Amino acid sequence: MRDLIEQLATNYATGLHTQLDSGNGQRSIQNPVLFLFIGDDSLEALQAVYSSNERQWQNHGGVLYLHAGSADALPGPQVYGCPLPSLQASRKTLRSDLYDAFYEDEPLRIEINKVMKLASIQMAEAGRHCTSVQHVHVAVVTRADDPANVLVPELTLLLKSYLSEVFKHVSMDLYTLIQDKSSGEEFGFSAALGVSFLEELTVYQRSDYRFRKPLQVTEDQVTLEVAHTGSPLFSLIYLLSDKNERGLFAENGQQDNYELISHLVLLNNKPAETELGEGNESYNKHQFIRSITVDSGHIAFATAGYSRVKQPREAIALTVLSHVYDDLLRRLKGAELPDLTELLEPLELSNRHIHRKVQSILPDGGKLEEMTGLMATGVSYAELKNMSLKEAEQVLFQGSSQHFFEKNFTEPARKNLEALQSKGMLPRLIREAIIENPRLGLYTACRLTAGASGAEKDCSIRAELLARIRETTRLLEETRAEWEELYRERVEQQDFKKGGFFTREKDRVRNFIRHFFPLMYGKRYELLGLEMELQLLRDYEQQIEEMHRQLQEEWERLESLQKQLQELSRKRVQEASDYLGKNIDQYYGAVVKEVISSLEARRGPSFYWEERHLGQLSNLLKDGMAALIERLTRLCHQEVMSSPPFAMAFEDELLARANVTVAYENREVLTKEELFEDLYRALEERAAVHMEVFHFTQKHRYEEKYFFADNHSEFIQYVIGLDQTARTCKQGYVHEEGKGGIEKLNLMGGFTKEDLMYYRNNKKYYDSYVANGFVFHRREEGVSI
Repeated sequence: MRDLIEQLATNYATGLHTQLDSGNGQRSIQNPVLFLFIGDDSLEALQAVYSSNERQWQNHGGVLYLHAGSADALPGPQVYGCPLPSLQASRKTLRSDLYDAFYEDEPLRIEINKVMKLASIQMAEAGRHCTSVQHVHVAVVTRADDPANVLVPELTLLLKSYLSEVFKHVSMDLYTLIQDKSSGEEFGFSAALGVSFLEELTVYQRSDYRFRKPLQVTEDQVTLEVAHTGSPLFSLIYLLSDKNERGLFAENGQQDNYELISHLVLLNNKPAETELGEGNESYNKHQFIRSITVDSGHIAFATAGYSRVKQPREAIALTVLSHVYDDLLRRLKGAELPDLTELLEPLELSNRHIHRKVQSILPDGGKLEEMTGLMATGVSYAELKNMSLKEAEQVLFQGSSQHFFEKNFTEPARKNLEALQSKGMLPRLIREAIIENPRLGLYTACRLTAGASGAEKDCSIRAELLARIRETTRLLEETRAEWEELYRERVEQQDFKKGGFFTREKDRVRNFIRHFFPLMYGKRYELLGLEMELQLLRDYEQQIEEMHRQLQEEWERLESLQKQLQELSRKRVQEASDYLGKNIDQYYGAVVKEVISSLEARRGPSFYWEERHLGQLSNLLKDGMAALIERLTRLCHQEVMSSPPFAMAFEDELLARANVTVAYENREVLTKEELFEDLYRALEERAAVHMEVFHFTQKHRYEEKYFFADNHSEFIQYVIGLDQTARTCKQGYVHEEGKGGIEKLNLMGGFTKEDLMYYRNNKKYYDSYVANGFVFHRREEGVSI
């Protein structure tokens, strides 16, 4: 159930996002993009980047994903797998053996060529989703410690050769993921692998880097050379670590870097701004490259940091859902109990109904007269007169009278009772009169079917039935005692026509029989009626008890769902950082209360039970709790989310929440300017770049900072209004209409591998491994590492 609620909350948050940002459009890319993920360790990055782009990019159809590795690529309509050699090689020569195997396995290279040729053709088709089809951007992603990155030049240049056949311009950037946080098991080897790749990157980025290899292979095994002459292999190389420049590990590990990759690719391929507002400096990739390039001998790298403040929409969604559900249960629990006497009528449990049902069960009492015709033995009255009535009956009828009553009265009455019980009318009547009654409902039915203990014993149907059972049992015992007492009376004491001296014995016996049956079996018939009534009442009481158990279980499930919603809501609110999650419960609790009050005023207190909302709760619960949650989220979407508080701008909503608990006269109210200061500071602090450098001098450090937000929002206007002369770096704004939040992307570059703490800390492992015979680089002439 928890997973279902979280999924529905996610869907609800997505719907909330759609409603709040309706008409604003998603992000789009100008040029088609091909992501090349190299190595098995990059599969996680592929999945995360794909998911992020698919969710946020309107023309995601203009993107393809190519994974080069020994593992199977993730399934997807835009994902292609490119096989690499799978080796069981020694760790000492793992990278170099992988490189050799690539060139030695011609069938494998033919397969790689087929995949890359197909990808280039598909990229041409994907271009129809973008405004520009002359240029394609290749984003290469790999882990620094993945052995497969020894083939970076081969794979990237082979792919570029095929893309160049269908596009006029091909640009390539490399995104290198660095794992600073080690598990501790293979820290030395992993560190040496990472340093070896950084050493190679320095070679690839030289201004005179050259490459020429027979990489293209046709299906007829005809080879063609792929060449790269006199320029860096990549336009830009981003180094992204799980540790930021302050030396702190990212809370979300590499997940933040995957989000960074998506935003960096978007920044490099976004459509040009139609007009630049005052204070907005547009991103220019060529300018950024020139700015981080110090001289020809300085191989500079770049890194980035990303932060986001947004409405915690899943927390809001769950909070709204929780408060609406709380109101629903509160209404069910707050229903006023009906007058029990009046309620017993529609339930057919009044004295009148019970008496009528007992009469319908009992055979016609007139048949008692037939008993006087039973064959009697020839015993004389003289023999009978000193006997008790019980003894006389036994002597006269020798059990035939009891048998007659059992067969003609007791057995039919039992069968009639069973037939009446089998109809199961009482549960249906309770559902119709109480559960399905909007004024009463499930909780009231639960209270009315409770036992005879507790504060509600005076208004419990079951308690009323138990009281009647006790009373009927008392009457039955008294009647049985009277009946047994009659049986003990002597025949001669009975008041019947005994006749005179000349009356025949036979006539006296007959007169006695005519007196005996109405007396004794009339009382027995009365006993039978009380027995049937008692059984009927006990059956009703058992049905009520069983129904209460079922109703209690249903209500406990409803309460359990309430606790789960409250728990998940609190959890999501706690996950929302500091003031972004502030007062969510109080603010949206008040919003829900206001919306519900408005609904009640317009449509009456039973609006929950309208067919377009929940309908009959009992019918809904037959389909399970999932059906209830789905209908409830629909109600929230239609009635609550359409209210004005959900149409507020991001900053206004945040400010309203921040001050929701502040009294009018309280001077501690948070002003909008103070809120903007907090936002600005938080965005900057959280956008610390994902690379730790050592004594990185101001002379080499170059930075640019970009906001992704609505340029017309008050926050952006606040940022623009800050003293521009005090800025130490270029700052721009990527215009995105929307009310859902603000994102910031910080770019930093100009550093070399020697400036990296990762390189400085791990170079010793690399040198030691090399000294111990480990071969990390390709065995070929002309490559100096």
